[in-house]
Amino acid sequence: MTETGVRSTRTWWPPGRVAQGVYLLVVGVAWSAYGVILLQDPDYWEPVAVLDHASIWMYSLSLVLSGPAFIILVRRARAGSGATAVAWILALAGLVTGVGNAIEDGFDQEAFGLVYLAGVTPFFLGQILLAILLGLGDRKAYALVPLLTFGGALFFEHGGPILMGLTWIVFGVLVLAGRTAGRGRAPTRVPQPQRERTPET
Repeated sequence: MTETGVRSTRTWWPPGRVAQGVYLLVVGVAWSAYGVILLQDPDYWEPVAVLDHASIWMYSLSLVLSGPAFIILVRRARAGSGATAVAWILALAGLVTGVGNAIEDGFDQEAFGLVYLAGVTPFFLGQILLAILLGLGDRKAYALVPLLTFGGALFFEHGGPILMGLTWIVFGVLVLAGRTAGRGRAPTRVPQPQRERTPET
């Protein structure tokens, strides 16, 4: 592969810093908007008003968007295989939870409540495990993201999603600013054999 090909691969897969940062900002805005909606006390069990339906779809959207955000997180943290596996599980769980919630509440299909429960449990509890694994790694500050996200979930009806959104927004800003790149390891110098000087005749 040529040098140009290597540069192209690094730029587009995984996505570049700007794309990742913007995506994280979108995730944060989605959770924050959902938190503001929740403070208006919508009725998502029996939705009638526009605000009721907005709470359902914004929650589902936030869950689905959060999955790839966790994958970006572990890549930025240069986490090990364990944390990476947990992030992919969270991504799948977020997708299942979001779709289950949309069908259950958005289309009034109570049977999908089981699908929602099957996804929401590993989605939120898995964040604790991810925080622990990131905390055990070299870049411990990254553990704050899943930790604060889970903390916001504990106060869901009292503005917790706003905390979750602000967490992802701050992380997105740091990614855009290039403050999450970290310092790479200095290259190891290989000692060069010294040439013996031959006496002049």
